Amino acid sequence: MPQDTLPDYHFLLIAPNLGSEWFYEAGRRYWLRFFPTVISDFAILRFIPENFTIAVTVIARRDRVAQLGVELAQVSPKALFDPVVHDFYEDTQAELERRAESNQPFGVPLRPTATPTSAATSEQLQPTAGPISTQGPSPTPTEQGFLQPLPTQTQTAEPGTENTEEATENVGPQAIYPTPGPITSPDE
Repeated sequence: MPQDTLPDYHFLLIAPNLGSEWFYEAGRRYWLRFFPTVISDFAILRFIPENFTIAVTVIARRDRVAQLGVELAQVSPKALFDPVVHDFYEDTQAELERRAESNQPFGVPLRPTATPTSAATSEQLQPTAGPISTQGPSPTPTEQGFLQPLPTQTQTAEPGTENTEEATENVGPQAIYPTPGPITSPDE
């Protein structure tokens, strides 16, 4: 994936040896501008199909960036590795704020496109025919096959009484009500 186009998925990883302030303070404006998904490791990338483009912006110091690049290549070889490598917090904050102000999520100007990749056309917003369509009367849940009638249950007489035909009655589906409180006693 070229560095001057927007991906289908954009992730942000803060190196494990950095504190939370590297995200909450230094990366705040960057995140508010581009909204990348924040991850703690690359395991989630295994679940993204190969036909989608992936970019991972990694905030790290020089001592960890090479290892993180290798880990990303092992998990997702086609993913764009976008390292933000600075040893000092202030330098990282300045770089991320520069990217946010200049609309450069990967540090370089984005290639102009006729329509943004995430914008939907008016044709895509039109309802389609099928069970999700809101046009026309919708079928009842049983017609769609979602609800099936429950078999009737037989309720017997209480223990110790004689089991006669009068004590047994046919009962239909019963509603389930929430319990009145916790199942543990308050003394425990």
